[in-house]
Amino acid sequence: MLHDMLALWQKEAAGGIPERNALTARKLQPFMRDIAIYERNGEGLQRRYRVRLMGSGIVQYYGELTGKYFEEAIPEKFQERWYASADLALQTQKPIRLILRADTFEKSHMTAEYLYAPLKADGGLVKFVLVGIAFDGKRSWATVEAEERQKQEQG
Repeated sequence: MLHDMLALWQKEAAGGIPERNALTARKLQPFMRDIAIYERNGEGLQRRYRVRLMGSGIVQYYGELTGKYFEEAIPEKFQERWYASADLALQTQKPIRLILRADTFEKSHMTAEYLYAPLKADGGLVKFVLVGIAFDGKRSWATVEAEERQKQEQG
């Protein structure tokens, strides 16, 4: 799913970073259950992220966060991870892939693969982040981490 979502982003990014409006509900429909869209307001330490959209597949793990700012909804000890991930996608202006333990909401048995991809607002400012998440509760974090390390060594 994340490979297909990245391919869509890359197709829309042919002329640079796609605008949020270019990724319509129709185009995102196959991924809707497993995506979120964050909007950054402000800069530097004054920045805040609001969850603009959260698919039902994410809601079942994190709860409904649509319309909320990170600091209103995310436990404080995990906020920096959420900010850093979104910031990285906007700063690099490229899609990024992360594999993490999904322990934010006491779900330490879960692992998740994330795709963060920057999007432009109507005025051209890069301030939205499209996030795709694939959860896995069948393999331990140690197994996932070992598999990824092996892939890096081989690749």
